[in-house]
Amino acid sequence: MKRNYQNIVLFIILILLMTYLLNANIIVKSILDYTNLFITKLFPTSFIIYITSSILVDYGLINLISKLKLNGNTTYVTVMSFISGFPSGAKYTKELLDKNLISEREANYLITYTNFPNPLFILGTVSTIIGKNYALKILLVITISNLIIAFLFKPREKEIIKYKKQSPIDFAVSLKNATDSSIRTLLIVYSSSLFFYLITVIINTYITLSPLGYVLLNGIFDLTKGIFSTPIISSILVRSIIILIFLSMGSISIHIQIKSIIADTSIKYRNYLVGRILQTIISILLFLLI
Repeated sequence: MKRNYQNIVLFIILILLMTYLLNANIIVKSILDYTNLFITKLFPTSFIIYITSSILVDYGLINLISKLKLNGNTTYVTVMSFISGFPSGAKYTKELLDKNLISEREANYLITYTNFPNPLFILGTVSTIIGKNYALKILLVITISNLIIAFLFKPREKEIIKYKKQSPIDFAVSLKNATDSSIRTLLIVYSSSLFFYLITVIINTYITLSPLGYVLLNGIFDLTKGIFSTPIISSILVRSIIILIFLSMGSISIHIQIKSIIADTSIKYRNYLVGRILQTIISILLFLLI
């Protein structure tokens, strides 16, 4: 029954989107604007990071990290997800699971806390909206909250697993696989973000909301648009808390991206969702206390 209601709602949204698309130049302009933003800002850095990290895994990066007396798997996913920003935590976790470098249990553990925004986005774009001090505070709070969740969900008993030994891989094959995986992930990010971005454009065209309602509506559907709309709120403190909530909980588009990435794996979405709820609560408490 729940699935039927979801399908009906989605069907209505798609019909409205198609109807509006045939009559509104603003939709075409919105698509072009968002596509330009994606191509010039997100795609270049993410594409290079995704490809490079995937190739490094094929050539033994995790084994190298393990020699430093660290857990190679968790260290790699944690560090790379922090550098890349979401939804890279799900991407890296899925890749290691597909390559039999981590177990199903480890994958479901990693998905709970490897949810970091891109630090360059926080220290660059977000700092222009709320100032450097608040931006640094948000980055610190989100990092600490994720580490707390990692500690809370850490398996108390070590799992003894025999992983398949990696066979030597040709660089051309590694590059092809890395490129395919990176493009698939970025297409998921682009399509889902654009879809919900257009929904907010349509809603904002027909409905007049208060400044707070406008910001929350945009942030619920699309995180980026929600953050960029916060300057209409006069209080920098309120603006910062709202941005923190968006980054901790994630928008619908972010959650769709995660579900799409882990769809064909044994990684459970509910673990990601529980992690985001806890992260939001912990982040707000830390932000108000620090």
